[in-house]
Amino acid sequence: MNNTMTIQKTGKQIFVFLLCLFLLIFCLTRGKDVGQIVEIAASASFPSIVLGLLMAGTFHVAEGLNLKILLRAMGHSVSFVQGMKYAYTGFFFSSITPSSTGGQPMQLYMMKKDNIELSHGSLALLMELAAFQSVVFLFEILAAILVPSMGIEMPLAVKVLAAAGLFMNAVFVLFLLTVIFSQKMGKKLSGLAGRLIPKLPFVKEEKKQEWIVKTEAGFEEFHACAHMMKRHKKVIVKMLLISTIQIVCWFGVPYMVYLALGYHGVAFLHLFALQVLVYMTGALLPLPGAMGVSEFAFIHLFGSIYSGNSMTAAVLLSRGISFYFLLAWSGLMLMLIYAVKKRR
Repeated sequence: MNNTMTIQKTGKQIFVFLLCLFLLIFCLTRGKDVGQIVEIAASASFPSIVLGLLMAGTFHVAEGLNLKILLRAMGHSVSFVQGMKYAYTGFFFSSITPSSTGGQPMQLYMMKKDNIELSHGSLALLMELAAFQSVVFLFEILAAILVPSMGIEMPLAVKVLAAAGLFMNAVFVLFLLTVIFSQKMGKKLSGLAGRLIPKLPFVKEEKKQEWIVKTEAGFEEFHACAHMMKRHKKVIVKMLLISTIQIVCWFGVPYMVYLALGYHGVAFLHLFALQVLVYMTGALLPLPGAMGVSEFAFIHLFGSIYSGNSMTAAVLLSRGISFYFLLAWSGLMLMLIYAVKKRR
């Protein structure tokens, strides 16, 4: 991987991201009293905000721990610092690229530089993703059950996005689990892909062959994942527990913002369910960090909690902590890692 080209490409992606962020803030604050919004945000309880930041930071720590645990189970002496490096890399590059396509290739690149085989790195990332999405899916089902009893009103657009997110995640989790645990089904799907790819129009022959090879390699990884799970059941249980803590803390950030702004009376579970719905609306859309869609969903779903300038302050703080802070922090940590490595 050419470092100069990678830095230039990353620079362009960051520039586009910052431009989109500027436009988003402009749209959120247009026609509002910006001074009052800043005043409301600045008056937020400092201890609650700090706790919210720590809860958000759990996201990186949990992924770093899971990757360390998985890679160690595969025989690699990975440290906690290395696990955190992979977690920061994944979050940063996933967040600034459409459809989160940039994260895993960069994580594999970092792992390869640490002498971890690509097959082991791919398997660890697949298992970490499967654990995360499976736990998220369970919380999505819980939120879907709680919505009617909580009297949460959603506009049609949000309902459609949330339903689509739930459906797509269900398909994704079902596909992962089926292919991982059913070798017969995996072979059938691999064979089907091998027959369909050559028939694709407007695709060069070399590209088709490349896709076929990648598909076959992907299904082999799924089966390796199944064998790994059977051999290391305690590792899988530990990983699922860590993923659960990760998601509860991450989705719990809006509750800390709620308390920080001086509000009381709404239970943690209610705001947690609302945040799960926010995640559902934009999790699978091809937008960096679901930017724009998540803010749109937040404003409509939290409409019974906040209003006016307080709503704008709440969405800026909630998204600022749970996404933009994590992105900035991961970027800062990667710069620090790069600087330390360059000195050596």
